[in-house]
Amino acid sequence: MAMKKIKIAITVGDPAGIGPEIACKYAASLSGTEEFEPVFISHKHVITNTLNTIFKSSNIKMNIIEPEENMEFDIDYGQIKAEYGKASMLYVDKGVDLAMNKEVDAIVTCPINKASIKAGGYNYPGHTEFLGHKTRTRNFSMLMVGKNIRTVLATTHVPMEALVSKLDENCIMNAILNAHDAGQFFCGKRKPKIAVCGLNPHAGDKSALGDEEITLITPVIEIAQAGGMDVEGPFPADSLFPKVAKGAYDFVVVMYHDQGLIPVKLEAFGNAVNVTLNLPIIRTSVDHGTAFEIAGQGIADYNSLVRAVDVAVEMVKNAKSS
Repeated sequence: MAMKKIKIAITVGDPAGIGPEIACKYAASLSGTEEFEPVFISHKHVITNTLNTIFKSSNIKMNIIEPEENMEFDIDYGQIKAEYGKASMLYVDKGVDLAMNKEVDAIVTCPINKASIKAGGYNYPGHTEFLGHKTRTRNFSMLMVGKNIRTVLATTHVPMEALVSKLDENCIMNAILNAHDAGQFFCGKRKPKIAVCGLNPHAGDKSALGDEEITLITPVIEIAQAGGMDVEGPFPADSLFPKVAKGAYDFVVVMYHDQGLIPVKLEAFGNAVNVTLNLPIIRTSVDHGTAFEIAGQGIADYNSLVRAVDVAVEMVKNAKSS
């Protein structure tokens, strides 16, 4: 009896970006003998437009699932429009429903545009926060996976002016716990080695440049250590990441968005993966945005989507065997 294939839902993202293109390129690369079956969440006319405009062909085999709400719109590549934002979020919403209902094993998301989704009536700064709300999950974390560097974010899409007020003991501890729990899958360790970045330049330099390292971050690290976790820090980010790139730590907990994404993208842009930890579903994503500047030209690289699907498949297999 043949084993049932793993089913992966791929949401195609903003219709005006490169998401539909990389989804179609990925579909064209598949042989049909893979251990997984992809389904693409999109309005069919978005895929048809992509195939006709970029590929000049409609021969690529794709299993498409449409959201319940039908939408008709022309596609003007590279433009911010409410209908594009709404459509892209309908795709994510449908993908989550399929995963929550066990109709697919995981979802992989192509990029959305934050201005378009806001115009479309979705007041979320990104996929991660929407997924947390949709699945009614509070203690989720954003993980970026490069080659040797893995960063877990204590805060996600938070403006710098609001960062200090948003950063607290709970979000730092949550990131540490989620990094610890991810160790078995991502590096084969039940007790991964975790470094924690400071918030301020030079990790505060003994309060000369800020005291959050002493008053906020260090006490959380000490609690985690007392709980048996292998956690060290807080460290200055600039001197920490060269060591991490050489394998000194399995995960780095960072305090804010760019502190965690810059080193991963420097190391592995185009091959990095975004994973949302601690959701009731498995979700991975590409490491790039909508790339409006090249949308519709047929030159987008789909390698990050390949890796995002590969990671999702491995996470599904790991979950089924544990």
